[in-house]
Amino acid sequence: MIRAILWAQFLSMRPRKGIAARGGAIFSVFTGLVFYGAFAFFSWALMMLFSSVDASPRFAQLLPLVLLVIMLYWQVAPVISASFGASIDLRKLLAYPIPRNKLFQVELMLRAASSLDLLLVVSGIGVGLLRNRLYGLADAPFIVAGLGSFVAMNLLLSAGVRAWLERFFLHTRFKEVFFIVLALVGLTPQLLILLNVKKPGALLRFVPAQFVWPWAAASHLMLRDAAAVSAGMAVIWVAAAFLFGRRQFERTLCFDGATAKKREPSSRGTDSVSEKIFRLPSRFLADPLAALMEKELRTLLRIPRFRMAYGMSCFFGVFLFAPALRSRGGSSTFLQYALPIMAVYGLLVLGQISYWNSFGFDRSAAQGYFCWPIKFRDALIAKNLTVMALMLPQMALVSLVARAFHVPSSPGKILETFAVASIAALFWFGLGNIFSVRMSRAMDPDKMNQMGNKLQALTIFAAPFVLLPVILAYWARSVFGSEIVFAGILALAAVLGAIFYGVALDSAVESANKNRESMLLELSRADGPISIT
Repeated sequence: MIRAILWAQFLSMRPRKGIAARGGAIFSVFTGLVFYGAFAFFSWALMMLFSSVDASPRFAQLLPLVLLVIMLYWQVAPVISASFGASIDLRKLLAYPIPRNKLFQVELMLRAASSLDLLLVVSGIGVGLLRNRLYGLADAPFIVAGLGSFVAMNLLLSAGVRAWLERFFLHTRFKEVFFIVLALVGLTPQLLILLNVKKPGALLRFVPAQFVWPWAAASHLMLRDAAAVSAGMAVIWVAAAFLFGRRQFERTLCFDGATAKKREPSSRGTDSVSEKIFRLPSRFLADPLAALMEKELRTLLRIPRFRMAYGMSCFFGVFLFAPALRSRGGSSTFLQYALPIMAVYGLLVLGQISYWNSFGFDRSAAQGYFCWPIKFRDALIAKNLTVMALMLPQMALVSLVARAFHVPSSPGKILETFAVASIAALFWFGLGNIFSVRMSRAMDPDKMNQMGNKLQALTIFAAPFVLLPVILAYWARSVFGSEIVFAGILALAAVLGAIFYGVALDSAVESANKNRESMLLELSRADGPISIT
């Protein structure tokens, strides 16, 4: 039974027929190799560290810290990105005569399949200790037992956390706040730098390394330090993780998300402020562009996932560039480019849930763009203009936050930032329109980051091409020291961007009209019993 479900999982991941599907499969393989290659490098670095005899005296302090970081990443990173990997659609599998304990076993297997990167890192630690002549094969049972308990505990805990979050997302209005708090926890190192902590390394002595902590129990067992006590604590933590994971799993099986949503109070009154915001496009544009933009604004601003990403794009750029902001003075050369970089970062964050898959949230309703008395070209342009309109308040908020942290944000710098973001948007929108019609995928608003990893990787890989004209403009200004040269190259980049956008738009429209059946089929495709989120 388990084998049949896992085989269905494998079949669901096979590339579909068609040139676009094959291109998507090739891209997925390439990004997967880059992603796992990075974790393979980390695994190799840890293997070299823990195989060093000279570093052995520090293992008692270093190994608990390393396992703590791995555990935090294992549990928190999927929550921040909401990329939970392979998952079971429990409500659909309950229609089959499958025992619940079998379903829980499959859930654990899927959690292991989505944690191959961290399993690779953990194996590097084990191999390093086995290669270290102070430990080696004589301590192999303790090393294997410690790593096994650590992996089992994290798999069980991640299964419970995922099950709890599924219910949490369906019946609460504070999911965006929850994600922002978790993201701030992940940005703690940058915040310490921003607050000008003199010796961040001194904080390491406060890392909990006693036997009572799960990561510490596993590390002490691996190092054969008070093996009996460490083994006992490791067993206790694995048992606790099992009880938590199984209980949350059972509660999710009995949870009815639709009923929970109906119980939530809803405000039926009309918010005059929001209505004025939604109708702003009609003040500047004529229909059908104004009507399409109003529809996009209403759709995006009602999706929690978009609101969370929009908030991140407004504030998180400061924390990402915290090392350069430490000077506080604005004399740093990097700070002169900080505001445009933060604006482009905001545009990049919004890409995976907007212009890279413009019709994802429309899903089967996208057939209206081929039935209504409008041009499909106008639908694409309206979607792009909506994202650009949302970038205006985003850039205003970024400027206010930057000013609070003493980042140069004069009116001229704000105008420069808008020009740079607009030029980058022309290239990104052009590429996004092509991918939106050639690689359309339906996205569920209740799934906080469906397809997020692939689209985020696509944005990152396209960034060098997109930003090359802007980088050349900044390079020319630094070489010639002339604002006229800088403005001239930016104007040339804008012209090239407009040409590229027009050609890409024509290609996207032609492809959509030619392959509308396959595009609508992909957007109408519902998740099967097993889905990738």
